[in-house]
Amino acid sequence: MRVKSSTSREASRAVRALLSPAVFVVACTSGDVASVQGDFPVRFTVSNALISPVTLSIDGTAYAILSNGKSTQLTASSKAQWLTWTSAKPAGADGLPFADDIGEIKVPISGINGALEISNVIGDQTYVTARVINLTTTKVALGVYDGASVTCAGVLPGATSTSSGFVQIGYYRLLATTEVRAYRDGVSCTGPYSSWPSSQLAAFAPKSGLLTLSLSSAP
Repeated sequence: MRVKSSTSREASRAVRALLSPAVFVVACTSGDVASVQGDFPVRFTVSNALISPVTLSIDGTAYAILSNGKSTQLTASSKAQWLTWTSAKPAGADGLPFADDIGEIKVPISGINGALEISNVIGDQTYVTARVINLTTTKVALGVYDGASVTCAGVLPGATSTSSGFVQIGYYRLLATTEVRAYRDGVSCTGPYSSWPSSQLAAFAPKSGLLTLSLSSAP
């Protein structure tokens, strides 16, 4: 009986000796997995090719404002999900902004891969903006027609003895039916108008989507 008891104790010690390294290995492996899955910094660069300044936010917190041609490096948590950007809108004489077709754009941070360039092509859609020059003395209202409805985009003052009238409109979708219109009624987008068709709007600058339009005769 004593021999059996001694043998049993030795077997138990041998089993514990074998198990201890295995437990140690599992603990180290678990620690490595935890460190990989933990929070770490993600760095990337954002540049703005649009004429309008853009505001950058990460998961709802504003980080930076970029003007045309500027870039910045951002550092986000690996747990962050969305980079959001919005473009500034031109304002009327009353100080209220004119809505355009670019809303709040959300980009998954996991898909940025080091660099993001903000341009006038978003997804598969092209957007354009225009600097409109008025060579006439008639004040006109500017509207953008998309084939179904007109969106008022600004008021273009008439030329004076010292300068032409000028206004910058926001960004609008470039479709086969898109027109920029100058309405004789200088307040609302109704009544007689002159227009620039989609074919003329296609002559925009790459990435910024900018083009220049001139009104040489009153509607």
